[in-house]
Amino acid sequence: MTFLDIKFPDNFEYSSDSDNLPLEFYLQTFPKSKTVYLKLGYFSSSAIRVLAYGFAQFIYNGGTIKIVTNHFLYGSDKELLDSNTATDSEVDEQLISNLTWLKDSLTSESEQFFNCIKYLIKNNRVEIIPVMLFPNKMAHYKQGIFIDKDEKTIFMDGSCNFTANGLLENGENISVYRSWGDTFEQRKIADKRLDLAKICNKDNDQYIYLDPEKVLDAVSSLGKEKSVENLLLDEKELLKNSKLKTNTAIIDKYKEKLDVLIEKEKYEPKFPFSSSPREYQIDAYNAWLGNSKQGIFAMATGTGKTITSLNCLLNEYKKENKYQAIILVPSKDLLNQWSEEVSSFNFSNIYHVSSEYKWKAPLNQLTAHLLFDKDASFIIISTYQTFSDEKFGRYRKALPKSTILIADEAHNIGSAKMKLLLPELPFDKRLALSATPKRKFDEEGNSVIEEFFNSREPYTYSFSMEKAIQKGILCHYNYFPKIVSLTDDELDEYIKISKKLARFYNSDSGKFIKNDMLEKLLLQRKRIIHKAENKKSAFKSILTSQLREKGNLDYSFVYAPEGSDQEGQNIMSEYLSILEEISPGTRALAYTGETKNKKEIMTRFEQGTINSLFSMKCLDEGVDIPRAELAIFCSSTGNPRQFIQRRGRVLRKHPDKDFATIYDLVVVPNSDSDPSTFHIEKSLIKEELIRVIYFASLSDNYYEAMTKFEDIANFYDLDLYAIHNELGEH
Repeated sequence: MTFLDIKFPDNFEYSSDSDNLPLEFYLQTFPKSKTVYLKLGYFSSSAIRVLAYGFAQFIYNGGTIKIVTNHFLYGSDKELLDSNTATDSEVDEQLISNLTWLKDSLTSESEQFFNCIKYLIKNNRVEIIPVMLFPNKMAHYKQGIFIDKDEKTIFMDGSCNFTANGLLENGENISVYRSWGDTFEQRKIADKRLDLAKICNKDNDQYIYLDPEKVLDAVSSLGKEKSVENLLLDEKELLKNSKLKTNTAIIDKYKEKLDVLIEKEKYEPKFPFSSSPREYQIDAYNAWLGNSKQGIFAMATGTGKTITSLNCLLNEYKKENKYQAIILVPSKDLLNQWSEEVSSFNFSNIYHVSSEYKWKAPLNQLTAHLLFDKDASFIIISTYQTFSDEKFGRYRKALPKSTILIADEAHNIGSAKMKLLLPELPFDKRLALSATPKRKFDEEGNSVIEEFFNSREPYTYSFSMEKAIQKGILCHYNYFPKIVSLTDDELDEYIKISKKLARFYNSDSGKFIKNDMLEKLLLQRKRIIHKAENKKSAFKSILTSQLREKGNLDYSFVYAPEGSDQEGQNIMSEYLSILEEISPGTRALAYTGETKNKKEIMTRFEQGTINSLFSMKCLDEGVDIPRAELAIFCSSTGNPRQFIQRRGRVLRKHPDKDFATIYDLVVVPNSDSDPSTFHIEKSLIKEELIRVIYFASLSDNYYEAMTKFEDIANFYDLDLYAIHNELGEH
């Protein structure tokens, strides 16, 4: 849509006594303009209302306008000179980018219209520059320069004031010159463009540039300037009418054009929120571009990795007028969550691929369509499991090379099955998402991920949890670790296993020698820590103190230990029973892989009809629970990916939540250490302390949390603060 599409009159003139009216010129040029400069004798924002159908498209397409006018303005327009007034009544950016709303607001007498103009001024898209000619004369020029997206330029010169009355009633005429026209047209445009730029930059010394307080209210100053009295009186009278009764044929013509665009907009992909993408999300996209459209986004849980990646896809769509992507996720729950996010961007042609969907027939249709139209838009959302299955193989090969591969929870790419597939994937555009890209104890897998996505630490784009808290994207929190001791029986068993482990420990390297028996022993010892009986009494004391301080356990979630106890009872059920015993009125629910209606459960949790959620691992990846205020970690884990993601669950922002609280049960063997097992125990303690330091480091009560472990750290010859420094940014 450029100026080359406009059919001008043969004589390139518009006049109010001909078939080509000045109003039509504006309605033709504004929608296609990227930048507009107007040099006018008089200006009234009501003129924009007359041009609603053209100006709405101008705003929607991101246009900017600068208006040089004399020192007479209406009172409301005089306010616009002070951009601070824009904060009085904010207008959502989503509304500004919505043609239907713009059309309605620009053709009404409502406050929304004035708010709309204020919004544009605040965002530096409209500037009114009041001037007087030396010596104290009015500026009577009626000129304009219009520039489209291809830098094609139109210069308008004439007697048409930018007022509603000037556009509709007065005997006005304007002449048009084109940058692609004859040589004399091109020279005139070059001169006038330079002249207007100098005035807008306040570099033309023939003008006095007025401060807002020196601008006169035109309505209250009618008697002072006889030459404008009739114009202003007519304008004031026109504003009393809510419907325009003149030139309806022209206005109806452009209303029809706008309605066509509105219908098209319903299906146009767009950013879904009231604000634009956040600055860091824009930076992430630019970093991805700078890395040949490949990379890893290492972004803290809760900072919007999904939105950030879909914004990359949206920007590519804006450039190429198509979107083609395959999104990999680790679970069916995340597949459904991604589907909602993709739909919120107004993307369509979404294909769901997992064991719970019948996906073969739809993909057959898609691949057949791609044979005839390689630019057809689509988004496939697949679980890693189905994507790596042989049955999906022929579909992988049929997708265009231009398809963007987005891998959520990208550590899954390092799995054995996925690693085998990577060499055959044809997609050059690749994006990995993870709060914790590293796979624990798998350097080979980490290397494969980094090579495939062409990104190594500190990665293509990183957004740490610390930065997210500082910028208010995640909430502040307090961290309360509680030390838990083993029972005598647990300690005896723990020591026995530790002595067996000593045979596989290399004190020189500080590492275990790999062995099948080693793995079994480590797992046995981990289970002792994991199922430690004294965790239950510690959990009970946390619930009691919370009830005493807050009076309820609302918006809480609990990570319970996995598995069963010696009697075969499910451990999570035992923890649920403890809560019921302490607080019978608290409505708690187990959230597991078998749980149905998960979305409804999260809604009820947010509404407060469910007070507490219990889980083992189901809340680890991708589940949004922004209303959670209290987290209790009863399940010991040394896996950074798990405990960092778990912390992120409770730090998400919510309108009714300012702060979060985390309790963490930390098991310490508490033995008179045998010299033969000392180094092994030290290794275990260090692993537990790493989690404590991660959690404490960003909490508001850092020193309080760290102090609890100073004696334990000293006993094992560990320096808490040195370990903290080793961890670096998290």
